[in-house]
Amino acid sequence: MRYKNETKEKSNGMIFTPEDMADFLSNELISYHSDIHYDEICVLDPAVGKGELLLSIGSILKKRFPNKKLILVGYETDENVAETTYKLLGKKFPNDKIEIIIQDFLSVEPAMQYDYIIANPPYIRTQILGTDKAQELSNRYSLSGRIDIYYAFLLYTKSFLKTDGIAGYITSNKFFTIKSGATVRDFMVENYQIKRIVDFGDTKLFNASVLPCIVVFSQGTTTDPADVRFTSIYQTNDDEFERITTIFDRINDNGVFCLSDGRCFVFKQGSLSSIEDKALWTISSDESKQWLISVEAQTEHRLSEIGKIRVGIKTTADNVFIGNQWSGELEKIELLRPLITHRNAGKIIPQKSDMWQVLYTHTIANGKKVAYDIEKYPYAKKYLCQHYDQLSARSYVQKAHRNWYEIWVPQNPDSWKSRKIVFRDISETPQFWLDESGAVVNGDCYWIEINPDVSEDMVYLTLAVVNSRFIEKYYDTKFHTKLYSGKRRFMTQYVEDFPIPSLDNPYAQKAIGVVKQIISGLSYEEESRRINILNSLVDRMFTVTS
Repeated sequence: MRYKNETKEKSNGMIFTPEDMADFLSNELISYHSDIHYDEICVLDPAVGKGELLLSIGSILKKRFPNKKLILVGYETDENVAETTYKLLGKKFPNDKIEIIIQDFLSVEPAMQYDYIIANPPYIRTQILGTDKAQELSNRYSLSGRIDIYYAFLLYTKSFLKTDGIAGYITSNKFFTIKSGATVRDFMVENYQIKRIVDFGDTKLFNASVLPCIVVFSQGTTTDPADVRFTSIYQTNDDEFERITTIFDRINDNGVFCLSDGRCFVFKQGSLSSIEDKALWTISSDESKQWLISVEAQTEHRLSEIGKIRVGIKTTADNVFIGNQWSGELEKIELLRPLITHRNAGKIIPQKSDMWQVLYTHTIANGKKVAYDIEKYPYAKKYLCQHYDQLSARSYVQKAHRNWYEIWVPQNPDSWKSRKIVFRDISETPQFWLDESGAVVNGDCYWIEINPDVSEDMVYLTLAVVNSRFIEKYYDTKFHTKLYSGKRRFMTQYVEDFPIPSLDNPYAQKAIGVVKQIISGLSYEEESRRINILNSLVDRMFTVTS
């Protein structure tokens, strides 16, 4: 195996392509490159698998160009899969040339160029690739951050594509909006003329956790984002819809369409939002552009000005360090501290939930973060030694010259003491709340270390904005990325860009007063009513006219 030994499908990143998706992509490619004057048509699938994509595009090309010979080439690392695919394609196209090469595409030197390149490459993240392989790919293709192997496929395609050829890839949509995808986005803008993007969002076209997309491109340069056709499809609860059989029935239309299983989706048509350096790839329409312009007119600050956004702790052994039942002898452990988790999440104030605890292994000495000397804490030492095998097996801790009993990402213990805004990493709606307890924050949450010069009123105004339905719309319009079931990922790069109006905004002081009422303590019904009032006030903050 070329990657770490996980399950076979997982380690190879194999996700097989549905027939209707393969046919849609094949037709898209041919629509952009149908004027072929030579006798042979060369098609490459660099991660051929069971051959679904070559079967699809080969069949359509045969109908379109019955007198031309096809040269169908695929790369596959599994010998058994390669043999089966070769026989299948040979039977389907007996008079054409079929070549299935048992080799890793990324290790091949380009010997020929192709009219069509069509691919659903492996989705394998750094932790499955292994450190050495990930570093090799990063160095070879100038990638940075936590890469996925399909990044390299997208970049390497340039060497195999004819000057007038066309390529189409099915990948995860993650690279559209995450920092590690910036290198890929910029490379594609500078080296390819991007024709079309389809973001299939949470349609679940695959039996996998990826949210798929399609990108169609040719050799050249993308000079105008308005020339890139962009389709977006995400689930909705809208009750006004038209019934369809498959996602592809109305893929070129705007509207709300529902499948027979009851799931409904918003179909949006637009263009690529921006091609600037490191720009996110999101859909843009005239309506969304005008709305963002109006928001910008009322924006005085960004959330990044309120304070530094930090991740919660990551122990890499939660079963040892974290729990809510430290009873009996465990109560005597000296290093237990209260821990905020997603269970405490709420809007403006935390939910009334039992506080978990963490065995927190770090302190500050001479202004620096250091691990406690557990020899001085006999109960903690006794407990940790009971889990020595598990903790000491974390080889990355040893490689970092850390003590075997440390939590992996501890953060600065002194930072917890001040007031902070905590928020959930993954949530359908924003949940940001003020914490003044001094508790540690777990890795399923982020937190904002509020700058000391930020006023109380500015903190309260920030809480009003970031918990509002307005910020949901802003997130969806500006970043347009969701996980399954409508959940949003409140990552640092998104949250730090959230807009905050001026304290002089006519609705700001009203919102601050409502936040103070919620913090002072209300019944559930009254709290819910105040949240609705805040939604209305925040909407008005960003639509007020002079």
